[in-house]
Amino acid sequence: MKEEITNAQLFRFCAGETTVKENDRIAAWLDENPEEHQQRLNDVHSMYLVSILCDESEAKLPTRRSAWATSFRRYAAGIAAALLVGFAGSYAFFAFRLNGWAQQQTVIEAPAGQHVRISLNDGSEVDLNSGSRLIYPSIFSGKERRVKLVGEARFDVSHNEKQPFIVETFAYDVRVLGTDFNVIADEAKGRFSTALFEGRVSVRNHRTSEQVVMEPNTVVRLENGYLYVDELENCDEYLWTEGILSFRNDSFDEVVEKLRKYYDVEIEIRCATLPKVDYGRLKIRLSEGIEHALRVLQLASDFTYEYDHDRNRIIIQ
Repeated sequence: MKEEITNAQLFRFCAGETTVKENDRIAAWLDENPEEHQQRLNDVHSMYLVSILCDESEAKLPTRRSAWATSFRRYAAGIAAALLVGFAGSYAFFAFRLNGWAQQQTVIEAPAGQHVRISLNDGSEVDLNSGSRLIYPSIFSGKERRVKLVGEARFDVSHNEKQPFIVETFAYDVRVLGTDFNVIADEAKGRFSTALFEGRVSVRNHRTSEQVVMEPNTVVRLENGYLYVDELENCDEYLWTEGILSFRNDSFDEVVEKLRKYYDVEIEIRCATLPKVDYGRLKIRLSEGIEHALRVLQLASDFTYEYDHDRNRIIIQ
């Protein structure tokens, strides 16, 4: 009696979680009925790709969810269809196609004013901040799990001692085994930092032997071409994953820059001199909207504003 291959087994194969023995059984199963069984594998792999590209991202989109998620789902389905054209039943070509999936790079960019949660195929979770971009393979293979970050993201990495997780940025690589940390990599502004909440990571320079090994509750910042390590005394600035915008002794122009980024709105400052901001800490829930944020800010600073909703433009004076 021949062993039946379940959809759960095929899904685990697409995720790269099956053993060599299981791969042999699946290859033999494909040879039994190449046309029918390949179509079934195609369907399962389509569902797998859609799940890793869309499901977690959709669940965390705070606004403008429907249109963006729908277009993204179509994009994912397109990738699945393209990858599965010509998929053969032999084990050799089967392995070749699996390697092709590992080389396929996925690019996800969080829309301005939103953040997206991504579930990687190894079980790691990534919160991608507004306007940031993550590039990663559909399946991790080889000796390391490498992703590329442009912008800001918070990572909760699944532990795998034999396959370290590496976040590549314009300035440094952040190498981990399993941990919770936040990375900011803004090449345009020359800004790089890593905040470690749990676990252990090392930050390595691309071109030199410079390396900093971080302990929990520390932050590494790039300043004037060098890395500096400080205690992580305040985690408020990392509350964006919870939909909270936090300010702590920011200047007025720094506050305005954050509002531009998170609310995707044009803000022009027409004041002769920048207003002073009189506060220690300030937290604003993003879901309350830009005008709520401005009214709260007015309690700590002297300015007025006009909001042109049609042009999505704010003039501060």
